[in-house]
Amino acid sequence: MAISNQTVLTKMMSELQEALEKKDETAAIREHVRSVRLLCDLMLEEDNAAAGTEPEQELMKMMGDMHAGSHAGPSKVKSTGKQTIDHEEANGNSIFDF
Repeated sequence: MAISNQTVLTKMMSELQEALEKKDETAAIREHVRSVRLLCDLMLEEDNAAAGTEPEQELMKMMGDMHAGSHAGPSKVKSTGKQTIDHEEANGNSIFDF
């Protein structure tokens, strides 16, 4: 059973009202704010699940899929894990090779 957005928003308002009443009680205010954050996360996760989008997929869409397709950059990685520079200005692996 899904919880309606209105119910979640009402609970958020309730938590905020309680936080406002605790003027000088920092620990109590922080607990109410954590509750609001949790409710926000819950609501956003439900939106992502309804849209069929996982947070990681959403991040990949925002950043662009950097690993998609063939990546033919100026550097290559050998099987040893060391990176070699492969272009005409490169003279070797050492920074002292000129």
